[in-house]
Formats: sequence, C-alpha cells, structure tokens
Amino acid sequence: SPALPAFQSKKVKPEHKVITSSNHIEKEPSKEVVNLKKIQNKLAESLRLSLHYFSPPSWPTKKEDLINLDLDKLLEFPLNNFFDTYEKNLTELIGQYQEHASTAEKRAEAADEKLHNVRKLVMQLLKPSLSFVSQEGGSSHSFHLTPRHRNKTQDSEENEEIGDNVDEILAAVVKETNKLPDT
Repeated sequence: SPALPAFQSKKVKPEHKVITSSNHIEKEPSKEVVNLKKIQNKLAESLRLSLHYFSPPSWPTKKEDLINLDLDKLLEFPLNNFFDTYEKNLTELIGQYQEHASTAEKRAEAADEKLHNVRKLVMQLLKPSLSFVSQEGGSSHSFHLTPRHRNKTQDSEENEEIGDNVDEILAAVVKETNKLPDT
C-alpha cells in the first residue's frame, strides 16, 4: 500500500492578544486557525462516518465506538488494515452470492431436464393408442401417435417434437375423451 503523502500546512498568522478589563490577557485565534479547525472537524466527522458505514463484520471495534473516535485515535487508526479487511469480506460475500446463483441455475437446469423427460415419457405412454388432429389458431397440426415401422433416429426425432408439445396434446386428449359416450 502506498504511503499517504505528508500534509504541508500553511503558515498561520500568530494569534491576536486581547486585553480584558481585569488586565488578564486572553488569546483570540485568528480566522485562519478557526477555519482550519472547522475543516479538521469536518474531515474527522467524515472519516468517522466512513469507518462506521464501511466497518467489516469481522472488524474488532464496534461501529458505535468508531463513530466516537477522538482526533488522536483517528490519526492512529489502521486504515490500510481496515480496508484490506473490508475488501476481503466483500470478496467473500460476492463469492457466496455467485456460488448460490450457480447452484440455483444448476437446479433449474436439472428440473427443466426432468420436466422435458417426463413429457417425453407421457407421450410414449399415449403413443400406442392415439391418433388425432389438433386445431390451433385455425391451422391444423397432425400428431400421428399410432405405432409405425421406423428406425430409432426417426423415433427419437418424433419424441423430441412430441415431448415439446405434450401440454397441447394432453389438452386435446382430454377434450376428445370428454366427447366419448359413457359406457
């Protein structure tokens, strides 16, 4: 980590002396000193708030204690170690989220594959006994489900097509079944 540059202070005018009625001399700070104190206080408050906000969960000092650090403790504060710890914790957290997302994606892909396989199995179960035409949006789609003499490649291709349309086919089967007279 690069060392922080040393701050060069401006030459400040000496403080003015004010004589009170009791011949007691009090020092009145110059405007530059007052302005520097205001800036110092604002910077210290900003640093306290930053430390409080970015405090890593594993940092040994409580957030409430960080917000109350005096100026001397702020000057001695181990900022490099603090931000190294912050970065390490953040990297670990991001890794955990990425691992969780990857696991969820793998589970979704596995569930999708299972659903696809179940659809193909349902169609194979329906295949020996069905043959019908489904009407969808005015165009006809034929699903020939009666056994035929075909090779394994042709059957595999047909199963893929039919497996993808199983919802539509099952709806048509239910509709046709409801039309049959009761026996």
